[in-house]
Formats: sequence, structure tokens, C-alpha cells
Amino acid sequence: MLIRNPPVEVAPNLLMLGTTAYPLFLCKGDGEGAVFEGGTGAMGPVLRRQLRRLGIDTSTVTQVVVTHAHPDHVMAVPMLREMFPGVTVLASSSAAAVMSAEKAMAFFQQVDDALTASLLAAGMITDADRPQPLAEPRIAVDRIIKEGDTIAVAGAASFTVLETPGHSDGSLSFHDSAGDVLLISDATGYYLPDDQYWWPNYFTGYATYLESMRRLAGLGAGVLCLSHNGVVTGVEDVQAYFDGAIAATEEYHGRIVEGTKAGKSVRQIAEELGAEVYEKTPLLPIEFFQKNCGLLVKQSLRHEGLSAEGR
Repeated sequence: MLIRNPPVEVAPNLLMLGTTAYPLFLCKGDGEGAVFEGGTGAMGPVLRRQLRRLGIDTSTVTQVVVTHAHPDHVMAVPMLREMFPGVTVLASSSAAAVMSAEKAMAFFQQVDDALTASLLAAGMITDADRPQPLAEPRIAVDRIIKEGDTIAVAGAASFTVLETPGHSDGSLSFHDSAGDVLLISDATGYYLPDDQYWWPNYFTGYATYLESMRRLAGLGAGVLCLSHNGVVTGVEDVQAYFDGAIAATEEYHGRIVEGTKAGKSVRQIAEELGAEVYEKTPLLPIEFFQKNCGLLVKQSLRHEGLSAEGR
């Protein structure tokens, strides 16, 4: 089953908040809680409004967990730090480095501004959700987390940190085996359930991306929290989701390799693939998708031992 339209409880002590396109997850325990995902900037005001409506005391949220350092997953963190007094922000060392880089954060601000405008135009948020720009060109991290570490929420859950690279070098996923819950960041790419379509996102490595997905699939979770567009529940449905994501990724890679062997240039393939994604989810300019598809083409060629130079 696919759960959408937050706020909604997706498992005992676990709420899906934010919006369907950009969810955040709150694990509520005994007098403490943890928010997973840092969202777009607009998710800060959205979350604040939802917590007020649900009567959740913001002083009980003690941890904010960053899954990876991409603009749609970190830009609400400064506001969350203001909302939750004394909160600890957790991230991988790789993510922390990106979030402290002035040039990267300037780019993140540009992307976040564009996403805010698109979300407003699509009616997914209101003008009251428009975020303030970053006060400084960095987002502080208080605790570095890595493979095997534990994120505990008293009386609710204990999540094991899993390093799941491929989408980004610092991508993390989180598994609560007792609660049968798995939060996977963008480890399976961008899923559009209405079209049963996956846009693979192996921006830093095709082989590692597949390896991460297969590792996560092997956990046999019954609740799968995606970074975009829903939560999958039921062991069989979760397994089917992973099977679909893996198959879609292998097919995508095959299309790239076949296109290259047929004489298409990297740019031509990237433009075709980017236009395909843009048609299905035009939240950002087509050039954004085409540029990112260019990264996918290069990663596929690298995996096959083919040079992108001159292509």
C-alpha cells in the first residue's frame, strides 16, 4: 500500500509530515523525538503549522537527521533549529562538509528559491510557507554519524545508520528492525507512483547505487519511507517496490549504453532523458533535469569503461 497526503501516521510512533512531494518523518518517543529529512526551505513553515495543529510540543524534538546534502533535503534545517530549542543536527561527514561550503550553499539557495516558486505555482504550499533566505552561507551539523551508529528515540525506536552511497557519497539510510521501518533517503531515485516510473539517481556511482538498493531490499522491511512521494507499506509491496526500482535502474543504464553505441552524444542522450523526466514532474526547469541526466550518462559510461570525452 502507498501512503500519501501528510500529516499521517505511517507506523506506531512515526508520522509523515511536510508534503507528499517533500516529506519529513517524525519519530515520537517518551518526551523526545527525531525528525528525519531536512526538506526544502518551505517545509519549515509547513512543519511548524502541522505540529501546532497536531498539538505536538516542539520542545520534545531533540534530533534532526539529515539524509544527504542536496538542496531539497537540507534547506529547512536552519528553521528547524529555531523551532526545536537545543536540537542536535546529525549528518554524515560528507554531508557536513558540503553544508559548510559557501559556494555549495549559494547554489542550494538558488535551487530552493526555484523550488519554492514551483511549489507555490502548483498550489502545494501557500505564500505563508515562503521561507526566509539563509542567514549565513552554511548549515551547522552537531553530530557526525556513520555506518553502524545508532539513533535512539526513547520509548519509540532505535535506528541503525546505514551508509548507502550511489545517489550521493554521503547518503544515509536508517533501519529500525524492531519496528520493521526503513527510511532510505533517495537511495532508489525519484519515484512517481502515478506513472509507476522511477528516475534513477546514481549521481556518484552506478554500481554502488545498485549495491545500496540490493542491500536495503534484503532487510525485508514492512514500512518503507521514501524521500519523495509516499511511504510503501507491507513486506510484499516493499519488496515489489525495490524490484521495480532495481529493474528500472538497469533498464535506464541499458538505454544509455545502447544509445551511446548507436552514435548518440552524451549531450543528446542527456537532453532526451531530461525531457522525459521534465514532462512527468516539471517542478524545475528542463535544463536542471538534463544537466543531472548528463551525470547519469557519464556514470553509466564510466561503469562500462567507456570514455565520455568526445562523445
